[in-house]
Amino acid sequence: MSKERPLLLRIQSPEGTKRIEIRPSSTTCELFETIHDSLNLNSFAFALYKQINKNEEISSSKTKTLRTLGLKHGDMVYLAPLNGSILFNATSASGETVPESGASTSRSRSACRHNANSKCVHCSSLEPFDDSYLKEQNIKHLSFHSYLRKMMSGVDRGKFLALEDISCRIKTGCKDHPPWPKGICSKCQPNAITLNMQAYRHIDNVAFENTDLVEKFLNYWRVTGHQRIGFLYGNYEVHSDVPLGIRANVVAIYEPPQESTRDAIRLLPDEKEAVVNQIASALGLMKVGWIFTDLLAEDIKKGTVKHTRNVESHFLSAQECIMAGHFQNLHPNICKYASSGNFGSKFVTVCVTGDKTNQVHMEGYQVSNQCMALVRDNCLVPTKDASELGYVRESTDKQYVPDVYYKV
Repeated sequence: MSKERPLLLRIQSPEGTKRIEIRPSSTTCELFETIHDSLNLNSFAFALYKQINKNEEISSSKTKTLRTLGLKHGDMVYLAPLNGSILFNATSASGETVPESGASTSRSRSACRHNANSKCVHCSSLEPFDDSYLKEQNIKHLSFHSYLRKMMSGVDRGKFLALEDISCRIKTGCKDHPPWPKGICSKCQPNAITLNMQAYRHIDNVAFENTDLVEKFLNYWRVTGHQRIGFLYGNYEVHSDVPLGIRANVVAIYEPPQESTRDAIRLLPDEKEAVVNQIASALGLMKVGWIFTDLLAEDIKKGTVKHTRNVESHFLSAQECIMAGHFQNLHPNICKYASSGNFGSKFVTVCVTGDKTNQVHMEGYQVSNQCMALVRDNCLVPTKDASELGYVRESTDKQYVPDVYYKV
């Protein structure tokens, strides 16, 4: 008799998504227990549903199995607390690594004047966006969910929080004047953009499930000396090093049809893209990013490569930023606080290049929401003579382009 293969289920809770493994013959009671232990929950005061809108509740039973429920490998199960129960600890699987009382110099139990069942400003957990804690842990950017928590920490508790994507286009339907280029007004004209550093990031870390993935991907460059592009398939997990952080976990690299040289790559139409995505979905995977090489051999015998990307040159070229923005626009981040239903993107960019010690090195990036908007609205193009600089198009009769400023 063949050995029963475990199911991989994704458990989505208010604090993020976690993967668990469980046998198809397991009862739903065992499912509740596995989720309780895997997510390190405080209690069993939660319900499970097969649908995100809380339909098809999964009841706890010692006779009903996952197989009879029709749960398949890679399915999503939705967890909801009951009656406002607090299920997650500060250091639980939710990814919130805010220290408990006494874990930080800014919280001291010795100053408390209450019993053990109460909390005050001296012993309560720090917020995930606490500036002193972030500086102490050398965390330069807020995670996106920490940013949301910060926006909802005011008196109104985020009641009026509305995230809006930047638009570089003229609003259509204005009746006060003829359409562009014959007329424009302050109501339909897009705002000027001042480039600045984004305070938060949607993904805090990128991890590859094993080193063989990257080694196989690099074999093409080692054999031909030509550069290579691949798409990253995997899922999103809790990244515990950053409060409420998210990590892109890569389990496969798919190399689409492409033409490449020592200095350039051109993607070709991919007839297999839909099939690849269908297979990935059946395995519980999704496209989480793209990877490309920029490697120039320095000493073939030693296996060293040139260090070309640094603070004196650039980390990503304008063309690469535009490509990253294009891919991020194709994979928007679902967000209930945005009127459009989407805000930003979790799609990551990984560059394989040489580091300071002339060794092959990987760096992960994402472009900002500002860059995504400039790319989406066709305002940004690369320059020929300086790869690190982008050029903002000028307004024409067919397209109005807003002013773009930057600070030195």
